[in-house]
Amino acid sequence: MIIAIASPGGGAGKTIVANNLALLRARAGRKVMLVDTDPRAASCAWCSELAAAGVLPRFAARAITGRALLDELELLRVRYNDIVIDTEGRDTAESRAALIAARLAVVPVTPEQVDLASQYKLIARLNSARMFNPGLRVLFVLVGGADAPSDEERAAVRAYVARVMSATLASTVIHGAAPADMDALYREVFNH
Repeated sequence: MIIAIASPGGGAGKTIVANNLALLRARAGRKVMLVDTDPRAASCAWCSELAAAGVLPRFAARAITGRALLDELELLRVRYNDIVIDTEGRDTAESRAALIAARLAVVPVTPEQVDLASQYKLIARLNSARMFNPGLRVLFVLVGGADAPSDEERAAVRAYVARVMSATLASTVIHGAAPADMDALYREVFNH
């Protein structure tokens, strides 16, 4: 299964979600590849830090940039059970290729990021990916602060999600890298 983690910009916890989904999937006994298409390569650095600290299970991480992503994914698909892609937060060839190859796009979003005018590019990118990948499932995940999101914030996020064809909003709200939140999100992603 290929999962692309996309976001409407920085600050939504995209890399945290990608890293934790890959780690939890590896803990479930799956052979996992974490692909990092973000030029900052934060996911690759995090995976190296885990390995250096002796955290188990180990799983592979690889930075792939440029137009070779689809070809590389075809090669990796036969070697790994699951591939989690930490995409770049902006519209690039890599982020589009990841969405075209994925079975699921997980989109962490904060209430502040649901302004349609500024986030139209992400919506357009998700909707256009469906032209090439009609089976793409899109799961938005609300990222909250220390307090639970207000009813108004939840309503704004639901309205934003409704703009993406066949997208759903996860019932899990994540707060940083809280283990219980990541476990709940993992169950929503992989037990669907």
